[in-house]
Amino acid sequence: MTLAIGLLAGAVFIALSGPLYLRAVVSPRVRPGVALTVWVASAAVVVAGAVAGAVLLVLPHRGAADHLIGMAWSCANAVHAGGEPVWEHVLRLGAALPVFAAAVRTLFVAYRLTRREAGRRRRHLRLLRVLSTTEPDSAVMWLEQAAPVAYSLGGRRGAIVATTGVSRLGAAERDAILAHERAHLSGNHHRLVLMADVLARALPFVPLFRAAPPVVRVLVELAADAAAATRCGPGPVRAALRAVSGTGVPAGSLAMSREAVELRLRWLGAERGSLRGRTGYLAAVFAAAAPAMAAVGVVAGLVLLYCLSDGRL
Repeated sequence: MTLAIGLLAGAVFIALSGPLYLRAVVSPRVRPGVALTVWVASAAVVVAGAVAGAVLLVLPHRGAADHLIGMAWSCANAVHAGGEPVWEHVLRLGAALPVFAAAVRTLFVAYRLTRREAGRRRRHLRLLRVLSTTEPDSAVMWLEQAAPVAYSLGGRRGAIVATTGVSRLGAAERDAILAHERAHLSGNHHRLVLMADVLARALPFVPLFRAAPPVVRVLVELAADAAAATRCGPGPVRAALRAVSGTGVPAGSLAMSREAVELRLRWLGAERGSLRGRTGYLAAVFAAAAPAMAAVGVVAGLVLLYCLSDGRL
């Protein structure tokens, strides 16, 4: 019971206050990949903590479904007989049922959005195979267009799409553009953006989920910029951001020059601080985990004090 309450309290605390303290990790002093990991992990911790806490509330001895039905049946029988329902069962049901309802809604929205995006991606790829050309030693699909445009499509078999305008840029800029798009595919950035969109649409009343989509979209671009800068240097990446156009890019894709271009140019030109690599990762994870750990500790302490004062321990 104590662990269940602690998990639920920690999940609620992160869900409500996460947008406030997670802003600290969105900084040039922390690598974008680290900040992206912390934001995504925080959302995952909220979901996992809430579901685990709800399951523990209805699973003291038997299967969750059987015990949940048993508690509801005993409460209904008590009300029907004119007696008082077991308030512990009422509290357990009151805390667990909203979580299960939210989980079902999230799964429904995830199925609907995933199916819609997959259909849109299949139709777009079918059209690209007709209109584009692919070099034998490259997985890039080239479209005949003077304006330099590049974007990537996620899915089981991701694809990079670029126009011939990109191929006419300098070699350094072209390599930086392709490295940026490959970083999106290797980092599963499309799935992370989709996950943030699913949670925001399914549970828009949760502050962390509501704030996540725009932040995650910017962070995946910053992370891809950082990967391209590591491979090609920050100068070519900045030049590529200024040269590539973000117009005409299909929905559901990640384009190099569509999200927060001015911010990304400033980040590429900023000097990195001391929080890099493993140090930056540990500091960012601690910044995200400390409030949740504190909430769980406070709840556990209050329950322990109650048990001691009631003579149960």
